[in-house]
Amino acid sequence: MSNKLTNNIAELNDSVKQYIQVKFDLFKLLLLKKTSTFVSYLLSYLVIILFSVIIIMFLGAAFAIWYGQKFNNYVEGVLIATGFLVLIAVLFIIFRKKILTKALLSNFSEVLFDDENQEKE
Repeated sequence: MSNKLTNNIAELNDSVKQYIQVKFDLFKLLLLKKTSTFVSYLLSYLVIILFSVIIIMFLGAAFAIWYGQKFNNYVEGVLIATGFLVLIAVLFIIFRKKILTKALLSNFSEVLFDDENQEKE
């Protein structure tokens, strides 16, 4: 009886160790998945922002050249384009919390907490 009880306790101990190891491995995999998804979202946002800035800058330069050719005054064209870019920057600074915080937090919280809802089902 004592030998059987010792064997059962040893098996239980091994099972608990395996369970803890499996849970730890699952946690590592979930962390890797969420981190990679987070980084991919972050990089995609950065690429979109970079291309948006490049497009806005080229549009400003195109406007300055067009204005300079049309009205024969390149300096005014550059100043108008710069004023427009400054206006966009000021509006972005004023509304950055509404624009960035809500969009980023909603997407990133969806990434971080989405799997937990699926695991409960």
